[in-house]
Amino acid sequence: MLAGASGDAFAQEAEAEPAASRGLDMIVVTARKRVENLQDVASSVSALSAVELERRFDSDVRDFASSSPNVLIDDTQQGPGGVAAIYIRGIGVADVEKSVDPAVGVVIDDVYIGQSSGSLLKAIDIDRVEVLRGPQGTLFGRNATGGVINLSRSRPTEELTGKARITYGRFDTLKAEGVISFGLAENIALKVTGAYEKSDGYIYNRTQGRDGQSSRFWAFGAQLLFTPTEQLELSVSYDRQETKQDPSQLLSVTRPTDLFCTAYAQCSPSPGVPTSGDRYVSLGDGPLDRNAWFDLDMAIGKAKYDLGSDFDLTYILGYLKTDEGATQDWDGSPFTLYHTDRPARWRQTTHELRLAKGGNGPLSFVLGGYFWDSKYTIDLKNYIGFAGAPLLTSAQDVKQTTKSYAAFFEGDYKVTEQLKLTVGGRYTHDKKTSIVNDLPIYIYGTTVEADPIAVLEPSLAGGNIVMTDPVKKSWSKFTPKVSISYSWTDDVMTYALWSRGYRGGGFNGRPATFGAATIPYNPETLDNYEVGLKAELWDRRIRFNAAAYMMKYKDMQQDLDVPAPGTSTGRENRTINASKADLKGFEVDLTAKLSQNFTVSGNLGYLDAKYKDFMGDIYSTGTPIDASFLKIRRAPKWTWDLGATYEHDIGPGSFWITGAVHYVGAHEITFLNNPNLRNKGQYLVDGSVNYKINNTTLSVFGKNLANEKGWTIGYDVQGVWSYAAPRPPRIWGVALTQSF
Repeated sequence: MLAGASGDAFAQEAEAEPAASRGLDMIVVTARKRVENLQDVASSVSALSAVELERRFDSDVRDFASSSPNVLIDDTQQGPGGVAAIYIRGIGVADVEKSVDPAVGVVIDDVYIGQSSGSLLKAIDIDRVEVLRGPQGTLFGRNATGGVINLSRSRPTEELTGKARITYGRFDTLKAEGVISFGLAENIALKVTGAYEKSDGYIYNRTQGRDGQSSRFWAFGAQLLFTPTEQLELSVSYDRQETKQDPSQLLSVTRPTDLFCTAYAQCSPSPGVPTSGDRYVSLGDGPLDRNAWFDLDMAIGKAKYDLGSDFDLTYILGYLKTDEGATQDWDGSPFTLYHTDRPARWRQTTHELRLAKGGNGPLSFVLGGYFWDSKYTIDLKNYIGFAGAPLLTSAQDVKQTTKSYAAFFEGDYKVTEQLKLTVGGRYTHDKKTSIVNDLPIYIYGTTVEADPIAVLEPSLAGGNIVMTDPVKKSWSKFTPKVSISYSWTDDVMTYALWSRGYRGGGFNGRPATFGAATIPYNPETLDNYEVGLKAELWDRRIRFNAAAYMMKYKDMQQDLDVPAPGTSTGRENRTINASKADLKGFEVDLTAKLSQNFTVSGNLGYLDAKYKDFMGDIYSTGTPIDASFLKIRRAPKWTWDLGATYEHDIGPGSFWITGAVHYVGAHEITFLNNPNLRNKGQYLVDGSVNYKINNTTLSVFGKNLANEKGWTIGYDVQGVWSYAAPRPPRIWGVALTQSF
């Protein structure tokens, strides 16, 4: 069996030991905002070397899911630019609204991305990826309940270095990307990156007789590194990304009792089959002229000063701005039943100051302060064709702000050479505001938005939302961490850990009633109890890490679709603190260098996730019931990955072949466990064949070679219709890589 470079997460490769040892290279990680050996970290962190990253064909964050057990990453295709659904140990969020805080943090170059849109960062110049499983409330703060995906890019170098890759693949996909570093003057280095990608996509629109997922993407970035003295290091970076694409082609998966089936004959031919009869064929009548866009600007500034005596002081400034818009067909039919226009804007600014102590003494620590400031606005417009009139439009303006202040500490103390105690904590204070206003409703006599036959003011349309001042709410939380580890030998360590995660409260971002707009939902908390083993065996040819955990959820936030009589759609989505949950399981990571030419790696995850004490009006009857029988979304019982790489010198160059099988067990993707939108177990097979001469590499690769067709998103509008989107089908391509 061929299996390929899979494993835990990706991290910088440290200097290798002499070849005579024939062992695995040491992996250095910065998961705890300090440089340390992966095997010395007393928590569940996964890592791979930079060399392995160079040999993969990752497109974006989704491709990192196979690197760690109990991790699922999908593009929900609910908006332009990629909307991430990232779940670790059954904890995550799959929602397009920026008012919904993520539950798994995505961090790039020490800056946290505070929204699901744009979190599927492209794999351009990624030098290190670390997957931290379990709550990371101490060092990463709120909204890292499930864990963190920590990404770092390469540092600029004064020496002339670079790499470029051009790829062509199925669906007329062309991608070019490159990075170059060089010195501008003594102690000044500049790095420049660029990328371009275009694709026809894998969805065909039968109604309009054309490809329905065309996209264009380009990116530019630059980073300047200045080291005026041996103690001081200054850097500043800027990135610009633009995406132009067709709006996502969602599929209608409508049951016989749903309104869109009984009234408009948009019925699924059989359970689990979209109305088109094919998961890669759409019937939507929305625009297909790449009129959806997603623009991203990001700037990061850092200053690091060596204070001496193993003390470092670091300041990090982060700024992120995104602008997006799409006219989206949500009903997936040839009719205008429910479409939206969603121009949205996001701004975030972060400041972090931290003092770190390293060295070989008994005490090492990180302490610091953090400030977050963000603003989100959306001018939503609904196009509704199932409310009696041929067409009516309703509009809603939403503006939300968040300010968050935090102080944190985490330190290690070596009680003896073998015994180490870790204690940490973070105090967070959040302040949020929200203002929502409904605009007039226009009713048209035809399906064309022209010459309305009636106009209803919001106050005449069922008492909808009119606000003159924003509502406000504050929350405070302390999230502690305690662990103890014992090194039995230089190569074997065990640990026990307790940590707490915290996801912020907030206000509903798409309400239909005044109560849903003004009544906040509260934060949720998660306590994680974990024991683990980290070992390197057989003269460091085998790396074996394992962990068992029990996590207890309190005030778990849930999104419910409920009736909203008298409103334009008759429905609304509410977030409530509805339940408790228990999540327990175990994880195993393994890498083995069986010979100088042959390496195998793999991981295994088991998860048992269950609701506890969950009362909610889940069927929109007006009466809450015990809903603990529901299965938690995106929480497969089993995940595993098995991969291998074989390499050998042939002729003037080197040859290697890789392959991997990544298994994702059966799991629910809808809150109500709709059987038509349930994913069966999936075997995702990837592989590549490569040949390198000097600094030039030619590769042929494939992804999802078994052509699994699972759903990446599923959503129920109870009694009306359901929509879904499929995972990308089998993809293959050829790549040419040049480094210098």
